Parts: sequence; C-alpha cells; structure tokens
Amino acid sequence: MTSPQSSSTRVLAIDAATRIQALALLDGDHLLENRTQRVRYNHGSALLTNIEALFEAHALALNQVDLFAVGLGPGSFTGLRVALASAKALARAHNKPIIGVSSLAAAALPLAISAPERPVCVAFDARRNEVYAALFIARNNALDTLLPEDTYAPHDLAEKLSALNLSAPITLLGDGIAPYPALRNLGDTTAFHTPPSSLNPPSALGVALLARERLATHGPDNLVALEPNYIRPSDARLPSKP
Repeated sequence: MTSPQSSSTRVLAIDAATRIQALALLDGDHLLENRTQRVRYNHGSALLTNIEALFEAHALALNQVDLFAVGLGPGSFTGLRVALASAKALARAHNKPIIGVSSLAAAALPLAISAPERPVCVAFDARRNEVYAALFIARNNALDTLLPEDTYAPHDLAEKLSALNLSAPITLLGDGIAPYPALRNLGDTTAFHTPPSSLNPPSALGVALLARERLATHGPDNLVALEPNYIRPSDARLPSKP
C-alpha cells in the first residue's frame, strides 16, 4: 500500500475506539513512533497531552504534519468523539487535510499486509454481549473485506467465521475475543489462530497507512461532514440533561 506521495507525507494518526489510546507518527515510509496508553476513564484528559509529548520527543511541531488521520470506529462512543474532535481541531488550526478510516480495518492492516492471503478478524468488545467485528484479507496490495463491519453476538460471529471454511487459518485480534468463550475457544482449533496479547496491541499505524493511501487516491475528507461510525444507534445518543 504505497504511492508516490507516501515517500514524503508526514502523518499523525489517532485512534481511541477502545480502552487503548493509540497514536502513530509516520514520516514518509518511516514510522517515527507508535505510542499506546491504556485509559482508565476517558480519552479526553490525556489525548492532547500525549500528542504534545509525542511531538516534543521527536523535536517536531504540529504545523509540520501533512495529514491528520483518525479512526472512526466502530467502538467507544466517547473515545470516537474525542479522537475525531481533536483531529478536526488540529486539521482546522493548521489548515491541513483530514481523513477518517475504519478502526477495525486499521487494526487488521499491519498483520494482514505482512501475511497476504491470510484472513484477519478484528473484534472490539461492544458490551451488551456483542462485539464490533469484521473479517479482512490482504490481496494484491489492498485490504478486502470478507465479513462486513457490524455488531455480532459472539456465538453468531463464531458460527459465521467457522462456516466460511477458508483455506488459511483466521487470525483473531482485538479486545472482543478474550471476554467471550465462543470466540476465545476458536483459538484452540486449527482453523483459527489467536496471537499472544503482547503481539496484539491496538495500533494507530494502520490508521496512518490507510489514510495516506486514501489521500493519494481519493483526496481528503470533508472536515465538517466527517462523523464517527457508531454502528449501534443507542451508542450515538448523547446523555440526557438532568
């Protein structure tokens, strides 16, 4: 997933779809840093501070960014809002383009492109005994979707994945695997593979790579119109006023 523009584009990528706040700073084809932090309560209090610390560590200024990239979910309602609001504010302040991408696709991308033709299922815990999930595979230097992004009951997702009978084992990623036996137990079969948790952290690198490719092929998103992908309508409601 490279383009002529990729060799010079500097990207700040933000993803807060889960309890892990992820930042990536990409300078052309060189990953300067991929930074993650587990957030106990909400992303708002730490995000801008962490962005400032990231740029200080590399002696860079935010106005040196060429593209602001953000994960649009699905995932945590609050996390998605905070990440998108921050990315929009930075893009507006520095008059730079912004692109939003699927957080599920971004999580799958680094592993998928390192092992083409090997399917990757990403599942984020959506609570209420559901997961946000999708199944991807890298083909011809692009990420294809084999099972669409949606909310799934863990048992239903396990059945759908098993019924595909794919030739290569499916790698299972995301914080929606371990809490649910129907998905967790898939890792005990030869048709599935679950990496150790240390090899499965959320990452904003995929956000940066997908956004950079989109900028080269389709141009930037409309800053005003860009919205998170909540999938579940109930997650998109603001708390009622007292």
